[in-house]
Amino acid sequence: MVITRGAERLGFPRMRGLHRLAIGAAVDSLGSGIFVPFTIPYFLIVTDLELVSIGTALSVAALAGVPAGMMAGPLVDRFGATTIVVGSNLLHSVGFLGYLWVETPWQLALVAALIYWADGAWLPAQGSLVVELVGLDQQPRWFALIRSTRNAALGLGGIIAASVVGFGDAGYQALAMGNALSYLLVAVLIGTWPKARTRAGRRAAVARPRAVGGYRQVLRDRPFTLVVLANGCFVLAIFAIILLIPAYVGLTLPELAWLPGALYTVNTVLVVLAQPPVVRWTERRAETMVLRLAALVWIASFGVLAVSALLAPPLAVFVVFFGVVVFTAAELLFAPTSAAFVARLAPPTLRGRYLGTHQLSWGTATVVAPLLFTSLLSLGPVWPWLALIAICMTGWLLVGMARRRMEARPRHERT
Repeated sequence: MVITRGAERLGFPRMRGLHRLAIGAAVDSLGSGIFVPFTIPYFLIVTDLELVSIGTALSVAALAGVPAGMMAGPLVDRFGATTIVVGSNLLHSVGFLGYLWVETPWQLALVAALIYWADGAWLPAQGSLVVELVGLDQQPRWFALIRSTRNAALGLGGIIAASVVGFGDAGYQALAMGNALSYLLVAVLIGTWPKARTRAGRRAAVARPRAVGGYRQVLRDRPFTLVVLANGCFVLAIFAIILLIPAYVGLTLPELAWLPGALYTVNTVLVVLAQPPVVRWTERRAETMVLRLAALVWIASFGVLAVSALLAPPLAVFVVFFGVVVFTAAELLFAPTSAAFVARLAPPTLRGRYLGTHQLSWGTATVVAPLLFTSLLSLGPVWPWLALIAICMTGWLLVGMARRRMEARPRHERT
């Protein structure tokens, strides 16, 4: 009990009766961490597909998966979050097993689309499940824990994968099978959890007769739509650590092949260690204030990274590291606050649709970010950072507009 209270003072959520939720997130994240970095190498090694065909098939699959969250939203409202979480994990399992039989680009596009659809359905369903199972005051902490667990599992998964792929085709195929089994394990873990089944069934029964208006009502919620638009801006900023920084370093500091991995490690370690105390600070403040602060911190980080393009090593390396640390501070402010804020804005009977619409901003950014970053980088190393400064400033303005609209509502309509 003393340990539990101490953990809560550090920013961790209450765990009593909710261990399956944490274990499910960890196993799910470990599966992603094992395979995500090796998707393209897998098909290059195991199949006869060419790189261009693989990239095209994965892009088509990603585009097909963009509406998955919005399609899953009504299902979450109708059948409950637990059912959709279990279904999405089963779909993940089928998709990764399908990788073992891929021989043509269209087969790759098909099984990858299954996985993208599973991802899109899982995110709003998982968010709804957290809301159903934990108290309002615990939601930011749980979203923070899931995020930091995901980051840690991604790093651990990468280490496991790197040790397995040395066995050639058999190693890669073992990764695919292991990933399929991990998602199947999560489906069983959540699907056989009486607590999740009871609460989800109760909420779904309440929602069925009352979920009127559908997406028309969601889109009429102006503060929420402004928050979703702002979230799209901020998600593009988040993708900088995954997509832009490795390409930027390769262009400006090509002799330092180790640097992108080191930067990502710094980001991951900071998220894992600092997220609980940061969320303890943010949960006592208005979400709109925290989101706008995150935007300003991102703007500062991109300003630092833009300056690094004008410097020579070793000073440029130091400045890039500093920029990534500042970037991570913004990420720590944004991620749990955004998830909890959207969940709070959503009426219980339309929560799945609200979170599905929120997921659309992530799916759209997944498609837009690679083309946007590479196009800007082709103009020069400073241009992507200047564009991201403008994008984050737009997000800052949109959150401010949402706050003013919320304050203008009659008191009884405020969430």
